[in-house]
Parts: sequence; C-alpha cells; structure tokens
Amino acid sequence: MSDVTYEKRGHIADIRLNKPRSLNAISNAMTRELADIWCDFRDSKELWVAVLSGEGRSFCAGADVKEMKVGKWDMHQSLIFGDVRLTPSNYNVWKPIIAALHGHVFGAGLWLALECDLRIAGKNARFAAPEGRVGLVTLFAPFLSDYLPRTVSNELLLTGEPIDAERAFQLGLVNKVVPDEELMQTAMTTAETICKNSPLANWSTKELTLRSRGRDQAGTIALIEEIASPAFNSEDIIEGQRAFSEKRKPIWKLR
Repeated sequence: MSDVTYEKRGHIADIRLNKPRSLNAISNAMTRELADIWCDFRDSKELWVAVLSGEGRSFCAGADVKEMKVGKWDMHQSLIFGDVRLTPSNYNVWKPIIAALHGHVFGAGLWLALECDLRIAGKNARFAAPEGRVGLVTLFAPFLSDYLPRTVSNELLLTGEPIDAERAFQLGLVNKVVPDEELMQTAMTTAETICKNSPLANWSTKELTLRSRGRDQAGTIALIEEIASPAFNSEDIIEGQRAFSEKRKPIWKLR
C-alpha cells in the first residue's frame, strides 16, 4: 500500500499522507513518494492547485522515530541534504498548495505544513517542534521565525510543547480554524476558488514571492521583470480582461 495517495480531481491534486497507524510519521518511503508526486504535480498542465492532508487521526506526527531506532532512516539524506527531499520548494513547485491540518502537526510534519501556501486547521489540530525530546536538531528552525514571532518560535523549538489550533490562528500560523468534520470540504472549496483565477498569474505570483526572499530592491525589481513579463504578454491576460468586460467566466488556456 502506498504511503501517500495521489488523486487528480479536475484541476485539483488531492495528496494524502497514508500511514494512519503511525500518525503519518515520515519515513524514507514516504519521502521518496512525495518527491515523485511534487514533480508530477509541478509538470502537469491539468493540475492547478493541490490539497495536502493526512489520513486517520493526524496530519503528521513528524519523523518516523521507529525507523531511526533500527537504523533504517538517514534523516539528513531524506529531509535536506540528499537527492530525495521532503518539501515542494526543493522542486520549484510554484503552484498553490493548501494544507488541511488535523491532530498532530509535529516536527517534520510542521515543516511540511509551513511549505504550503494556505493552512486550514481543524479544531483539534496541535502544532509542535518536539525534536529536542528525542535528541534531534530541528532542521527547519531557521525558517520557523519567518512565520511566527521569534519569541514564539523559540518557545516551540526549545520547549517542545504544542500549541492548539486557536492560538496558531491568533499568531497567523494558519488561515482559519474550522470544525474537524468540515476540514476537507473547506480545503477543497478554497482550492476551487483559487482555480477561478488565472493559473499563470497565480504561479508567477507564488514564484515571485518565494524567489524574492533575501533580495535587495534592485534584485527584486529584476526578478519582477523576469517573472512578470511573460505573464503580461500571455493570451490569458487578454482573456481575463475580455471576460471581465463581457461579464463571463474566463477560459484559461495557460498560454
């Protein structure tokens, strides 16, 4: 059985971590499957947005410590330093990704959630970086303060204690909190809303956002010109303006 399920629902990729007995703990096999899925999603002309979720009682409890204990998992190889990597940014995925989060969103699972563009949490979701409790360095520590005040990121990193969904919302870590039974429907509805917009415009906007990090003003302006020029010269920008004038839905052609 696959550790990650991948279904294509029109323009939406439905990606689900599928190791419910271990709370979707991330293993070597899961990391390899995700790598293949990110590349397929990136390259598909039919898929415009993804929803990432977890089967069972949790989104993801972090790294599979059982594999580590028996020497089967090289964390550095799987997560960051090797040919097989966990997160979509390693594959230049500029398409929007929505995380539907419930239960444990811990460790590497929190890192994976942070890599998504929108995060929707069920009321029972809990967020934590508990690596220190098993003697591990939290590899995504440098990125956590991009999403949280440094005092809060330090709290998560140094105590290992979780925060609940409501506090995560108040801190801006998630976009909204919904009843658990409404989580997937809310995520899918959000994905459908995104699909109404120009895919080329959305993808260029995400690419610009991610690649502009750390650049100075001149570098950012050059990047804007590099990324935006093709979009402004596309057929879709003409179609979008024409559809607006004619009061109809645009028909996006991705060119």
